[in-house]
Amino acid sequence: MGSLYHHFSGKADLFVTLYEELHRDQVERTRLAVKRARDAGVTDPRQLFLAGARGYLDGCVEQRELSALFVRGDGPPGFDLVRRERLVDWSARNAEFFARSGEPLDEAVAVVVTGALMLAVAEISLGADEERARQLVDGVIQVLSRIEIPSL
Repeated sequence: MGSLYHHFSGKADLFVTLYEELHRDQVERTRLAVKRARDAGVTDPRQLFLAGARGYLDGCVEQRELSALFVRGDGPPGFDLVRRERLVDWSARNAEFFARSGEPLDEAVAVVVTGALMLAVAEISLGADEERARQLVDGVIQVLSRIEIPSL
């Protein structure tokens, strides 16, 4: 364990580094899912958003143990700020899938949808088994597909 800490200043640094790595993986996974949908001819912003959301949630299933580490709430001091910054960034990325009219509703929709996805991430990550997590992903995507988003 001593050699591991040679590369990090302590547990907090290691924790944040692991989180940042997972975050980068998830961003890339989401981009790839959207790219695949576009390459398949999908142009509807709602469908592209859903493809990205599924990619993100599928990543949470595949990396459930690591994801669970970050949603349990027992991170080191200062981690909540790092996580909140990433959530704000994620919300802004989600807003890109909504109309760019500048109306407050667009931002509110992005915040609500991102919040719902974050709750789904927690449930998927902390759930008892992978099969149940995959069922939850399917259900979340199904519910999101039914939400009427005025800007889309």
